[in-house]
Amino acid sequence: MRQRKRGSIVVKPIPHLSLEEVYPPVSLEVVYPPAGAKINFNTCGDPDCGNYGVAPDFSIPVFKGRNAAQRKLAASAGIPALASGLGNYKLNGDDKNKRISKVFEYLKDPREWEDGRQLVCQHRKRNRNCDVAFSLLSNEHFEDELDRLRTQSGKLEGPVCGHCGTRYLEHPEEFIFNGTHGKIAAGSNRRKAKPAAFRIIHAPCKGKPGARVSISLDHQNQKNQHDNVRLLRGLVNDASINALRRLLADPDTGKRCGVSRIYNRIFWLEKTLLAFEQAKLREWKAKQEASGQFNHTRVAHDDITISVNWESSDDRRLTGLQCSVSADIRSGYIFRIDANFDPQVDPVKFFEENYLDGNGTLTNIRNRYTQKSGRTFTAPKLHFQRPSGRYDEAALFASAESQWLVFSSRLLKAYETDPTNIVPIPAEITAQLQRSHSQRKILDDLRNGYFGFQETNRDFRGSFNGIMVKPTYTKAAHLACLQEMLPKGKITLVGEQEATMARVVPHLFRDKIRDDLFEWFIISFDKNATTTTTNRRIEIYEDQFAKFRQHAAQTMSELPSEFELLTLFCAQHLSVETGNDKHGNPAAFPIVNLASSQFPQTWVRSPAQIHGETQKVVGFPVLREKYRKQLKGLAFDQVPTDTELREALARRMTRATIQPVSSFMNALRHRLSPTERAGGRSARAGAKFITGVSFNPAVLIALLNIYRIHYNWFEPRQYTGNTATKSDTKDVKPGTSSIRIPGTNDTIGVPKQRQKAPIMRTPAQRLGADPIKDLSKTKRAPDPRRILYRPWLYHGTPLWKKFEER
Repeated sequence: MRQRKRGSIVVKPIPHLSLEEVYPPVSLEVVYPPAGAKINFNTCGDPDCGNYGVAPDFSIPVFKGRNAAQRKLAASAGIPALASGLGNYKLNGDDKNKRISKVFEYLKDPREWEDGRQLVCQHRKRNRNCDVAFSLLSNEHFEDELDRLRTQSGKLEGPVCGHCGTRYLEHPEEFIFNGTHGKIAAGSNRRKAKPAAFRIIHAPCKGKPGARVSISLDHQNQKNQHDNVRLLRGLVNDASINALRRLLADPDTGKRCGVSRIYNRIFWLEKTLLAFEQAKLREWKAKQEASGQFNHTRVAHDDITISVNWESSDDRRLTGLQCSVSADIRSGYIFRIDANFDPQVDPVKFFEENYLDGNGTLTNIRNRYTQKSGRTFTAPKLHFQRPSGRYDEAALFASAESQWLVFSSRLLKAYETDPTNIVPIPAEITAQLQRSHSQRKILDDLRNGYFGFQETNRDFRGSFNGIMVKPTYTKAAHLACLQEMLPKGKITLVGEQEATMARVVPHLFRDKIRDDLFEWFIISFDKNATTTTTNRRIEIYEDQFAKFRQHAAQTMSELPSEFELLTLFCAQHLSVETGNDKHGNPAAFPIVNLASSQFPQTWVRSPAQIHGETQKVVGFPVLREKYRKQLKGLAFDQVPTDTELREALARRMTRATIQPVSSFMNALRHRLSPTERAGGRSARAGAKFITGVSFNPAVLIALLNIYRIHYNWFEPRQYTGNTATKSDTKDVKPGTSSIRIPGTNDTIGVPKQRQKAPIMRTPAQRLGADPIKDLSKTKRAPDPRRILYRPWLYHGTPLWKKFEER
């Protein structure tokens, strides 16, 4: 076995692992979308490859050594898959994630290994292999993250059978009512006494422990209900925690409530508003699908990074949460904002449940493999095999170790007294200190000596529970939840260049891609342009387009619509955009994750300076099949000449924008101070500082959800664009306006100059989730007082009627 020197130690490699031994399993129970096909991320991602969605076929023999090619050719006559490459993949290592294990079984024999594997597709495409490469992911970790986002980290989980774990909201038909529980006393306004809670029993588990559950509503005894509406208004307008404490102070004594009470109200508001939105969007989806009309939803997608909590008190590095945001381009409705942070995880508890057995011995850290010779050996589990592989493992283990360190320090500090009057430490405290030391030793050995994670210094305070999730799994679950929210039909996804998108999008939308009901565009534009530069570019474009319109009016018998003219303009002036390699030579424009044969490499520059996105370059990773195959046949610097293809690209290019998400993010940064970009001296101090306000990720996520739903449902605003098919304006009635004569109170009436006025609507109204009867009039936004105290979580179930009619 070959030895290598790494620093001051000599290491040996772990024996080779076969694909069949490490290939991640596909769940036999969880299907996505519901009642649909199972998602397997570990197949070829090229829609035009025969292995697209096809898992490895382990029955295909592998030929190595002398005359391997000749033996493979001879065997292909009886095994067609050998010739076509159907189900054939090659397993490679992952050089970017090398680890060294030097403790436990490797204490005197250090081993080097790679924490991950890559698959390379071997399907034959004409005279060559497909050769699309991708890193292995865990389908089970994706399903866990999908469940977390579906239930909003447990907030929308609802009642659960305590015996078998069946959720009431998923299977309400399996539960039966079993009377009421408690009473809400009669109040003012002739309100009668009513049941406080209802009991339900999971029928299949009837008579077993935990099968009966009592369900009540949060804050149903609250008297000053208007306080919550004022709290909601304050939260979305950058009110500090101190301001909210003053808002809820006793009007007679001025005594303020505690911070925990404010947090409880914030979490309750988040849960209620999320349940309200979920119920309304389900109604909207059902209505859209029942209408019989073809639905084409265009979605803008982008990320926003928000920093919370000092990661280390020495260097003051922030913990960055990456939030995925998706919005409807036509209406501006923000469907979701999901952070890669799981607030339900207690690092210490997670470690003990998954890595320690009943005797406190390490488990679940290695797998045993068998070679063809019959020899067995063990190897550390790879990231997609470990229970913690969904999380940022370096931070997870370091956080668990830090919690034990904080625990020990607090115990010792409690017994630090005057040396002349020493208080002996009790035996039970000594035992806890010894346990803390042993746990820290195990964690340190595991993360540094066995798995070889990079050193991570967590803040000594350990101020929050939860841990960061790997962005790939959050991104995949976010897009999966988004697809579940949308009505059946076509989806067009527009985003920016992201490595995680290239890995997961072709698999999440596999069925729609095969049915030609999904397209994916990527844009890049000048984000650093000043307002002056942007306005100058827009003026030049408007002059060019005006000349084009004038020429079209002279040469065409009938002038097309404004959007059709814009499409013709873009098709005529379309050009190809290229990049440069490290030597300065022309190269394909996209980042390395998108510079793969599975995607077309031709990117085009838009001549239209619209949506506030100037110098825009657009790529088309997934198009309709007939256009995609044409585009794949072009070199990265080859201009499309086919008229139909140019017009198809122009139509898509003009509508490719992330402007709805950008507008939301700008409003969010402006209205919520915890979301401001960190820079310079970003620590908040002074009279308004309250420990935990912007350092608790769970509170920050709640604020994001509250602001998003308020933005969607309760804030009418104007919304229109260059490519809008319907105008969001109304005619202004003819009349006069008054102009005052200087120095007098007399006025002169002059005709009104404005002919059009914007129609103020909420994104929910434009989407159709909050229906409007008269489209020419402005409809008032919903009254929060009529929303906050209804049982939205149980909408569509028998419990909804029980709570509404009690």
